Amino acid sequence: MKNHTRLSLLIFFLVAGVLAACSSADPKDGSSSQAAAASQPEASGPLLWNILPQFPPRDEVISRRLLGLNDLTMVDANTAWIVGTDGGIGYTTNAGIDWVLQKTGTAVNLTSVSFVDATQGWVVGTAGTLLHTTDSGTTWTPLEGIKGVFSLDGIDFVSATTGWTVSDTGGVYMSSDGGVSWTKQESNTKQDLIDIVMLDDGQNGWAVGWSGTIIHTADAGATWTEQNSGVAGILNGVWFIDANIGTIAGSEGTILRTADGGVTWTQQTSNTTADLIGIFFFDAQNGWAVGSKNTIMNTTDGGTTWTQQKTSTASDAIRAVVFTSLDSGLSAGSGGHIWKWGTKLEE
Repeated sequence: MKNHTRLSLLIFFLVAGVLAACSSADPKDGSSSQAAAASQPEASGPLLWNILPQFPPRDEVISRRLLGLNDLTMVDANTAWIVGTDGGIGYTTNAGIDWVLQKTGTAVNLTSVSFVDATQGWVVGTAGTLLHTTDSGTTWTPLEGIKGVFSLDGIDFVSATTGWTVSDTGGVYMSSDGGVSWTKQESNTKQDLIDIVMLDDGQNGWAVGWSGTIIHTADAGATWTEQNSGVAGILNGVWFIDANIGTIAGSEGTILRTADGGVTWTQQTSNTTADLIGIFFFDAQNGWAVGSKNTIMNTTDGGTTWTQQKTSTASDAIRAVVFTSLDSGLSAGSGGHIWKWGTKLEE
């Protein structure tokens, strides 16, 4: 997911919004603006979660079971990828209204996706599976992979060359050549790791996993130090907006918050007992946590209060969530379900 948007992307979206507003005033650009608007359904009313058509459509379902969606990433307001079971990868260029099923040549469970721009991305999955694309996913090339692991469960690239992935039994691996080769780093834990986030500086990062495990690096992974979470449950997702402010989601409604880079973690009142799987913050105040029992929790005050948002269709679990502005976001989960946050879409 999880793919992935930090402070640099926030700045990008703000600048892009200003430029778009300026360009829309130019009569020469009127026809292109109208064409872009016409490509999406008309919308009106308050903000809500719209259920999108099942992905992939039933006539494209890879196996008899519906595709479970595990992770989601966006590189701009329109361009996103989702990954899931049976080697499934979906791609959209109109903010989730339409999705294309990309061919991967594998049937393994794909667990995490990371893109650094609109063309270059990586996907990981079970049995150490690693895939790479340089053309937005038109072609996915299998990399050598990492042997001896049950599953790679999180991946985060900060540039076209530099990235990290985590696995079971405390595995942390770094690549400095675009994923062609990987070096195992000493994580100082044997707990299964589930998610990782690295800041754009390529130095500071955090990984989370079983038994309340949090590990942190300030030197690109040369050293990883365990931080005290204060909990014993499974920590499924981690998100940092800068070197100080971060949030973690975990089992039984666990939400942890730090304002000092993880030196201290405080448990917040999430107002849910659902297992929380994915976490995303647009800025220091506005964030979302998603999980089992069709749960989407939202905060507008940095987690001081969390409120459940309504989804129109039930799902066993919502596993990923990403926003590109406060009024535009996507979430995805089991059963091939995808939701779009915004005003109500016309049917």
